[in-house]
Amino acid sequence: MRHPRARRRQPAFGSVLRSFHPLAWLLPTPSSPSAVGSRLQNPPDIARGRTTWINTFRARSDRVIAIGRILLAIGSFYIAWLDAKHPPASPELVYGLLLAYLAYAVIAAVLVWRTEVSRVQGTLIRHVIDVLFFVVFMFLTDGASSPFFMFMPFALLSATLHWRWRGAFWTALICVVVLLFLVATDRTVIVDADTDATTDASRILFMVVSGILLVWLGAHQEEVRTELLRLVEKTPAVPEGREWPAAVALDYAAHVMRVPRALLIWSDAEEPWTYLAVWNQGVSEIRRLPPSRYMPWTAESLQHASLLISDAATSRMLVHRGEGRFDEGEGEGAPVSPELVADFSINSAVSVPFSIGDLEARLYLLDPPTMTLDDVAIAEIIADRLKALFHQAILVRKLSDAAAVEERIRIGRDLHDGVLQSLAGTALQLQALRALDPSALHALDERLASIQTMLAGEQRDLRIFIRALEPGDPFVAGGDFQLKAQFDALAERLRQQWLIDFQLDLEPADLRLPATAIYELTRMISEATANAVRHGAARSVHASLKLDGDAVALTVDDDGAGFGYGRRFEHAELEGTKVGPRSLRERAAAVGGTLTIDRVAQWTRIIVRLPLTS
Repeated sequence: MRHPRARRRQPAFGSVLRSFHPLAWLLPTPSSPSAVGSRLQNPPDIARGRTTWINTFRARSDRVIAIGRILLAIGSFYIAWLDAKHPPASPELVYGLLLAYLAYAVIAAVLVWRTEVSRVQGTLIRHVIDVLFFVVFMFLTDGASSPFFMFMPFALLSATLHWRWRGAFWTALICVVVLLFLVATDRTVIVDADTDATTDASRILFMVVSGILLVWLGAHQEEVRTELLRLVEKTPAVPEGREWPAAVALDYAAHVMRVPRALLIWSDAEEPWTYLAVWNQGVSEIRRLPPSRYMPWTAESLQHASLLISDAATSRMLVHRGEGRFDEGEGEGAPVSPELVADFSINSAVSVPFSIGDLEARLYLLDPPTMTLDDVAIAEIIADRLKALFHQAILVRKLSDAAAVEERIRIGRDLHDGVLQSLAGTALQLQALRALDPSALHALDERLASIQTMLAGEQRDLRIFIRALEPGDPFVAGGDFQLKAQFDALAERLRQQWLIDFQLDLEPADLRLPATAIYELTRMISEATANAVRHGAARSVHASLKLDGDAVALTVDDDGAGFGYGRRFEHAELEGTKVGPRSLRERAAAVGGTLTIDRVAQWTRIIVRLPLTS
């Protein structure tokens, strides 16, 4: 039997409707259900990642809901005690069900909190149980005016947390249907005019309005989560080479914002032109334009601001001033260059700038399906990712330039220590031929044969050097090689080239080294010998190679005049003072080695230590 009760003051709901942005009139509203539906759809390209965050969020929500369920069950006992003046028709049954619900709430909370987030299950079952309990409680007590009405908002909020707009919609629909049924089947409304018809109507209105608001909130939350998921799902990568990553940048931006067209315009102080990248339905084009083209891209006062442009032709826009503050931007000037608007028929757009040093850029996301302030926030996140992408491209360019310079230095060093030194030795030998007696044809023939052999060897080395510059050459592919035969040939060639006494010792005799180490050591021995003969007038050179832990040590002694130093110089001092043989010092440093110069009795000693890397 339903009991009449005094009217209770209900909270006003007008304040809930005042949360809209005061400038919302500037933004276009959807004119058809499809515009709203587009924000509720789940694009196929994000279906793979949705399951992970949905399950995780549901599990975390379950823990909060479990606590709320216990508090609701305990509070229901107290409310039932307060309502003792109007006891239900079957109080024992109601209290028994409340006790059962409390036990269920405790068990559910223990299971949810003790289970890992990724393994929480049974969310739908628990929600169905909550709905069944509040329906039973309201039928057993006062119908639509039942004190257990509080179960309805709890179920509605829980459904919104679990399933967003779908959960809010179906749960609100069930609640409203149950309330309408209870009111329609309650005959006391017709018989007794003092019944709580106002309470019934206000609760129905409350559920309708709450359902509408929570459906919108759930849809908005799902859209934001979907956009955030798209932000990380398709990460753009820097293309190979020196090309700007504009195509992948626009493809990424258009994918996240779901726009049919996008523009990216940028200029670099180091390059005498402006770049414009155009993306239209998946097709990209990059144009190189005169530096003054489309300048200024936006009005001067808007150059560093993010813009939500509803009509580019009439300059209707919202300007983001930072920290979520927007204004209309009246009198600020054109948000887009009129020439750019005319060339690309720009109407609505989200526009955000970014800069990296001397590079200035602005992104235009054209014809967005919806125009919301959230779009500006998402576009600013996209701009930050594009900024990192362009910064990476700039670093790749700088590394490429540095590598090219380093390679030119290495080639010059190799030519200096190889071919040039050999040509210098050949020149000395040809000069020595002039001093021979013309009648000594046999000696002249032997000397010419020696020069011919030396030139043939240098020609072979030059071919190897050129082949080593080609990508994928097996010369630099690694592997150990025995040194004895190669260094014996090197020693003989240096004897003939410089007409000196040259000795080369290996320790151990069957020493094996990587091909790259052999190449570097060969050039260093040749350079050290050339320096000793040409600058020190040495007549005897003794070189030795031996393993020294994880490195190989090369020692070259000569009886020449030396460098004029009376003491030992370590590598750090040579680097700091820039003294000693520059080519040897730079070659050793380039491969992580060290160079030491010393004077031992009448010998000038050069020690090179190179690390052996696998």
